[in-house]
Amino acid sequence: MKVKKLTGNELEELLASRNSKKYIYLLHMLRNAGKPGIAVTEINGYCIDKDIVIVIKYIFDGSQFYFEVSDHDRLKYFYNKLKDIMKSSDSVMLSSDDENLFDDIEFIKLFGRHSVWKTEQYGMFGFEKDHIQDTHIRILTSEDEGRINSFREPFVRYRNNLKNAYETCIKLKNEDCKIFGYIDDSGNILGYLIADTADGEYWDIDYVYVSENARRKGIAKKLAVYYAAEIISGGGFPSYGTPENAASEKVALSAGFELFERRYNTSWVPAECF
Repeated sequence: MKVKKLTGNELEELLASRNSKKYIYLLHMLRNAGKPGIAVTEINGYCIDKDIVIVIKYIFDGSQFYFEVSDHDRLKYFYNKLKDIMKSSDSVMLSSDDENLFDDIEFIKLFGRHSVWKTEQYGMFGFEKDHIQDTHIRILTSEDEGRINSFREPFVRYRNNLKNAYETCIKLKNEDCKIFGYIDDSGNILGYLIADTADGEYWDIDYVYVSENARRKGIAKKLAVYYAAEIISGGGFPSYGTPENAASEKVALSAGFELFERRYNTSWVPAECF
């Protein structure tokens, strides 16, 4: 059975014709693969009729294989095309929009048995332009250095924070990053939202944080709504990304963000395991 390889425009046209909403993040990565700030270096597709496997290569020599395969008898044909790519990678992640794929006997025989975890992507597709914005929110600038230095938050490893974002975004006049702050009547920052982009069009939330004494007042939602309005007004697309917990998911939904992608992923597995 012939497996067709799709690169560049061919893969973009196929995904856009299938469901441009579902694949909006994948299309974003495809169009920007190899650019600074994007960990993805290359994306290709392999298809048999409507079944497809998308190979995403990363700068750290990892490869992700995303499966949308309804006829599992075709998995062996895909495997023959993918095995050399898998073995040449340092680590491999397998993913699919179908959780049941990972329990399929043929899939396990070829790719092994793996536990999976779920990720979901949310985006703003229908924003109400007349939505009332909170006047306590605005984009932070260099004039807010004192407020930013006075802001206290716990350090979380591998997580951005306000002071770091100020140094890398505001001070360096990085136009691919925006920091939205919620400032109370006394001039103190109660919460913030960091958003960034690789192409000026597709924006994503890097981090949202609200001080403990200011929580349960809807500040995170207000920040998310303001961010969405700002990006849409500039002609971009505001993504919420993958909520890291139930509270974050609640904020996304209440702010009007919609689920557009659900995936089930293995952890990163050393290539020698395949």
